[in-house]
Amino acid sequence: MIDAIYSDAYVLDAPVQTAGSVQAHGLTHGREGLKQRVTVFRTAFPDIHFTIEGLLADRNQVAVQYTFAGTQTGQFGELPPAGQRIRVGGMLVATVDAGQIQSAVSVFDSGDMLRQLTPVHSSILDHILGEVAGLFRHHSPR
Repeated sequence: MIDAIYSDAYVLDAPVQTAGSVQAHGLTHGREGLKQRVTVFRTAFPDIHFTIEGLLADRNQVAVQYTFAGTQTGQFGELPPAGQRIRVGGMLVATVDAGQIQSAVSVFDSGDMLRQLTPVHSSILDHILGEVAGLFRHHSPR
């Protein structure tokens, strides 16, 4: 499908790097880069599913509001398989020309994605912050 609907010069600007790193924003270049990106996501989340929540088109621009969900049973960048189910909303704006997608910008809350993928770390942090807040409540000047 990628070869049929994406330009070979395709560029995707998205929060997660092509190799799956969530440490920095990244660009995906060309059909081969997109295939690598799809492989990374499908390896990490074999049951990944995208739901289109809304779609707008104007001339050669298409905007899509989407939700993706899946269970992380494979390595995802720096994150080992955790068996965590995630659900993340996002938006993508694509430019289409000559019947192919030329470029796209995708935005989603990668911080929320990380919180869902690392609930143990998130719950520990929440616990520590709760304890610190409790100390301030108990030791506030009267």
